[in-house]
Amino acid sequence: MVYLLATTLLGFAIFVVFRLFRKFGIDNLHAITANYAVATVISYLAYDHRVTAGMILDASWFPFVLLIGALFIGVFFLFAHSAQKAGVAVTAVSSKMSVAIPAAAGFIFFSEDFSMIKIVGIVAALLAFYLTFKNKDKLVTDWKTLYLPFFLFLGTGLNDLLMKTADYHYIEDDLLLLLSVIFFVALIIGGLLLSFKLLGNINKLDPKSLVAGMLLGLVNFGSTYFLFKSMEYFDSSLMFPVRNTGIVVLSALAGYFVFNEKLNRTNWTGILLAVVAILLVAAG
Repeated sequence: MVYLLATTLLGFAIFVVFRLFRKFGIDNLHAITANYAVATVISYLAYDHRVTAGMILDASWFPFVLLIGALFIGVFFLFAHSAQKAGVAVTAVSSKMSVAIPAAAGFIFFSEDFSMIKIVGIVAALLAFYLTFKNKDKLVTDWKTLYLPFFLFLGTGLNDLLMKTADYHYIEDDLLLLLSVIFFVALIIGGLLLSFKLLGNINKLDPKSLVAGMLLGLVNFGSTYFLFKSMEYFDSSLMFPVRNTGIVVLSALAGYFVFNEKLNRTNWTGILLAVVAILLVAAG
């Protein structure tokens, strides 16, 4: 339970950090790249065994981490683009509803316990996401860009599913090594994008954003590490819904109490339903 609570709180902390990024004018690409650099170093240094290139290339999980690393950074940029083109509300809903993919996979591929109470809880969680993010604005701003939240839904869900698959079938005592490779792949992609912009004079190096990204890297490492540790003890059909729902509730409350965002009756209904969903999934 400690691992699940930790990854939920740190996942919520990432939300807060990104909100502060916007407030203080932090460049996302700089910060994201620096974040993965710090997460890579922490993971590598924490792994107290000798590491060789051949050891990594021969690891059974290596193909998975290449895709996971690419999805890590790709999903974030897709989220940002979808928020700008399709609207923040539908983007937030689609990213959180992706929890249906690893939850369903838990029943189908990982022989997890099936119960109607848990199914009702998962459905309640999906409805809670919609109600919590719903506001006075239209949920969809441009129907022509609906492919963006759709691919965000698939990308986020696939990423969770791949992490569960790697944990279920391949991870033994090398979790930290696996994490270092995942973060390193994301770092390479982010570094190439940043270098392209810097060399093309599209962007300038921003030390403030790099420092902010380093702080984000500490939180991101912890959130991801405890996410994998949670999968060792909880079914994905329980862990992912509870984690995502917890992050949604905490984020909505932080928006209300810290960032002075207005919550209407529908939003409060969504928050209450989210709490009920967590209890149902846990009881199932």
